[in-house]
Amino acid sequence: MPATPSNLRLILRGITRRCAVCGQRGLTDRFLRLREQCPQCGYVFERKAGHFVGAVGMNTIFTFALIAIALVAGILLMWPDVTFIPLAAVTVGIATAVPVLFHPIAKTLWVGIDLIIHPLEPGEAFVEPGEAFVETEEGAAQQG
Repeated sequence: MPATPSNLRLILRGITRRCAVCGQRGLTDRFLRLREQCPQCGYVFERKAGHFVGAVGMNTIFTFALIAIALVAGILLMWPDVTFIPLAAVTVGIATAVPVLFHPIAKTLWVGIDLIIHPLEPGEAFVEPGEAFVETEEGAAQQG
């Protein structure tokens, strides 16, 4: 069984849409659909039913934060003549695009966060020696 990577590495792998356990890329068959398990180490991403509710919550919080920032920035930039239409257009654009674009990142990031909370258990993943992706000091993943 591979050792669970450091917390920072788990988060960074999630943000870059890589397997939190081994660092493998290409975890989505299509843009929005995460594979059931990592093709490299065999780690099953959905550990139990409802596992990705946390990813949905994280996606919602991220989207609302961007909407709030856009609203505050828009009001400050347009003050004292705040107009509704441009402000609404920007916030509706954010509310429409961000959840879709952030969805795959939220899922892989949630896998990393879940591994921080509930570390890897025996039998959850396998990595053959010499086949795992290890990160070098420069941060680039290489096989070996």
